[in-house]
Amino acid sequence: MKKEGLLAVLLLVIALFAAVPAFAGTIPASVVPENARWVAHLDMEKFASTSLYGYLDKSGTFEIKSRDISRWLKMDLPKDVTGVTVFGLDEAKEQAVVVVAGKFDKERLMTLLDLAEDHKEEPYGAYTVYSTDEDGFGAFLNDNLVVLSEQRSALERVLDTAAGKVKDFAKSALSASLKEIPSGAFLSGVVPNLTGLGPQVSESRLLEKASGIFFMAQETKDNLFVRVQLTADTAENAKNMADIAQGLIAMGRLSGGQGGQGGHMANVVGLLEGLQVKQEGKVLKLEFERPSKEIADFLSQGHGVKGLLD
Repeated sequence: MKKEGLLAVLLLVIALFAAVPAFAGTIPASVVPENARWVAHLDMEKFASTSLYGYLDKSGTFEIKSRDISRWLKMDLPKDVTGVTVFGLDEAKEQAVVVVAGKFDKERLMTLLDLAEDHKEEPYGAYTVYSTDEDGFGAFLNDNLVVLSEQRSALERVLDTAAGKVKDFAKSALSASLKEIPSGAFLSGVVPNLTGLGPQVSESRLLEKASGIFFMAQETKDNLFVRVQLTADTAENAKNMADIAQGLIAMGRLSGGQGGQGGHMANVVGLLEGLQVKQEGKVLKLEFERPSKEIADFLSQGHGVKGLLD
């Protein structure tokens, strides 16, 4: 495995958990700047306590994905990474920041970083900013909290927040919108304003009329429950989004009934049975609930979230 340094290693940690449908943990509010425009959070500790995780772990899904990283870093990823928070800053250019909480072997990570010939270390206040080839920046907020960003200005904004030089988002509208998230959720996120988030949003028939998104996932009695909540500017547009969602579900069921891609589509159709579309005024709710064992079997077959979209 190529030794690419601290930043690449931690990005691999993020990529590992991006391949599964859930993750959560307490958001480190004191390091999220007041001007954050969206936030998503993984509480790995809660996820690791679910039956879904147990099934996936037993199937070897995590072992296959993490064995090289674990061997190199001497980390037990599901145990040593306790939470991942991703948020975007409302700057001139959209700036994404990743904060990873966990038990890190800082000395070993620093040794690996020294192996990268293009790495740099520069002081910033009480912190040190690390970079490799100027395409990514990172810093230790403390021994158990690491912040990463492709934009140095975004990283510095977080460091200023952690140092108390600028306000954090604890009293912001974004923070208040997270109060709807149940305490048992292991995955959660809020995007109050979709404007400027990229062409994928404007080109989506389902999202083009949405002004904001809220999502969460939790496990209850061995069932995985996921809610995606879209807010439209009018009740009529919410009704239009509901019709589009119902149409997409109907198309998926029809494809499965006609054979589609064999067993793959049959499995997808089975999952669609757990999806409900609800409209309440300007709010559209997509709620999904299926047994965790069924979800784990689907993911263990290599489909993952991408498999639902292929």
